[in-house]
Order: sequence, then C-alpha cells, then structure tokens
Amino acid sequence: MESRAGSLSLRGGVLALDFANTAGARDTTAPIEHLLAATDVVAWGTHAGSLDTEGAKRASAAIGTDREAARRVLRHAVQLRDAIYAAGAAIAHGNPPPAVDLKTLKDVAQRAMGTAELVPRAAGGYGLDFSQAPIEAALLGPIAWSAIELLATTPFERIKQCPAHDCGWLFLDTSKNNTRRWCDMATCGNRSKATRFRDRH
Repeated sequence: MESRAGSLSLRGGVLALDFANTAGARDTTAPIEHLLAATDVVAWGTHAGSLDTEGAKRASAAIGTDREAARRVLRHAVQLRDAIYAAGAAIAHGNPPPAVDLKTLKDVAQRAMGTAELVPRAAGGYGLDFSQAPIEAALLGPIAWSAIELLATTPFERIKQCPAHDCGWLFLDTSKNNTRRWCDMATCGNRSKATRFRDRH
C-alpha cells in the first residue's frame, strides 16, 4: 500500500484531528494506514502546515542518517495519532477519553514543550514555536499541543466522527447549528446516500 500522507484531505478542522485521520476504516477488515515510515510523518507535517520548508529539510536529513531515530519517530507518531483518535472517538460518542490516551497526549506534549519557544502569534497573543526543537519534538509537538488545546477549549459536542463504515474520520463541527454529519458530504455523504438508494431499489 502506498501512503498518501502528503496529500490527504484535511477535513478535521484542527491539526490534531487531521493527524488522527492519517488512518481510516479502522473497524473494517481492510484498515487504511498512511504513516508507513518516518518520512510519511514529515510529508504529512509539510502538507498540513505544521512544518515549514526548512523544518522539513532538517527532519528529512535527520531521519535519513539515523535509522533508530527514524523508527522512534514513527513509533511515537503512531502512538500519538492513535491516542488522539481514541480520545476523539470516545468524545464523539459521548464517552470520557480513556485515561491511558490522555496520559500519552500529556507525555508527548510535556516532552516537546520543554524544547519549544514561547513567541508572539500573528493573530495576537503567544504560542509555542517548535521549529528549532529536536526533530521528534518539531514533528510531534505542534500536534500534541493542538490536541491539548482542543480538549481544553472546544465544546465536546462539536467533536464528531464520520459515520461512514469505511471512514471513521474525526472532525470539528463548526457549522452554525452543529448539524454537520459527514467528514465530507461530497464523498462519504454521497456514497451513503447512493448505498441507501440501492438498498431501497
């Protein structure tokens, strides 16, 4: 299977949920995985905007010359991704996030924050800058911090999961009436409608 980490649709609404969506169809017999190598984590970060060009070059050079570092980055990226997914899916179904997954989020964020800089944001206020942090923190720090902010500031009824059986992506519903159902109406929504139509006829 070929990874599409560098070109996946970004439907989650926030960085953390988009990262959770680097896997799909989790509850089917043919789950989809896009984080197959550490280079896929770099490709996704560049695509999603959590890594700039210089950061991507630095990360690619580091994991290209250190196989153990590359394996560690991939392992920790998948652990973080799966913790975000488990917490988000639980919330989407009205359940509390599992404690083990909250601990994973806290541990990754805690490690990364120790190497980040607190800098002014263009939109006002301050934020964490991971661009000069060690490679793993530069890659995973923005994602972990996005997840922490999501859990701290977002009404939980806005965190939803696409009901399409072969999808399961998470997303933040920013619609006025909180009525969004699908990760993408043009794909999952229309496929579901077509399936229901075939079943009726």
